[in-house]
Amino acid sequence: MLYFAVAAVVVILDQASKRIIWEVYKQSGGTDLIDGVLRISLSKNTGAVLGILSGSRALLISVTILSVIVLILFAHRMRYAPVSKRIYIGLIFGGAFGNLIDRIATGEVLDFIDMGIGVYRWPTYNVADIAVTVGAILLIYGFIRHPGHERETERLAGGAGEHDSTAALDNGTE
Repeated sequence: MLYFAVAAVVVILDQASKRIIWEVYKQSGGTDLIDGVLRISLSKNTGAVLGILSGSRALLISVTILSVIVLILFAHRMRYAPVSKRIYIGLIFGGAFGNLIDRIATGEVLDFIDMGIGVYRWPTYNVADIAVTVGAILLIYGFIRHPGHERETERLAGGAGEHDSTAALDNGTE
C-alpha cells in the first residue's frame, strides 16, 4: 500500500533529521541559515501546535493514536483513489506517526525549523509537521478540485459490490 511506504519515508526522514539536528546543535541551540529569515533553533514542545495542551502528554498521545487509527481506516477507504491522494494520506500518516514516536519516547517533540522576518516568526516546526501540513492542504485541494472522483475510481476498480456479477454477465465475461 502506497500510503504506508510514503509514511515510512516520512518517519525515517523526520526521526533522522531530529537526531542529526539535536546532535549537531545541542550545545549551541542553533544557527542562522539565511540571515534572520531561516534558522535552526532547537525547541522542545510538550504540547500540540503553538504549545496548546502543554503538559497533557496522555491526552496528546491518545488523540494522536485515535487520529492514526482514523487515518488507517480512511486510507483503506481511499485504496482506489488516485496515486496523488494516496501519497497525501501517506504524508499525513507519516507526520502524525513521527511526532507520536517522540511523544511516547520522551514526552515532547523536537522542533527546529525557525522561519520569519525579524521579530515576526512562524512557530518552530519539524519534518513531521511539514508532511502533515503539505499532505492535508493537497488532500483538501484534491477533494475540492475533483469531488466524487474516489467513488467513480472505486466503481471502475470493481468496488461496486453486488453489481459486479451483473456487469460481468452484461459484458459476457462470466
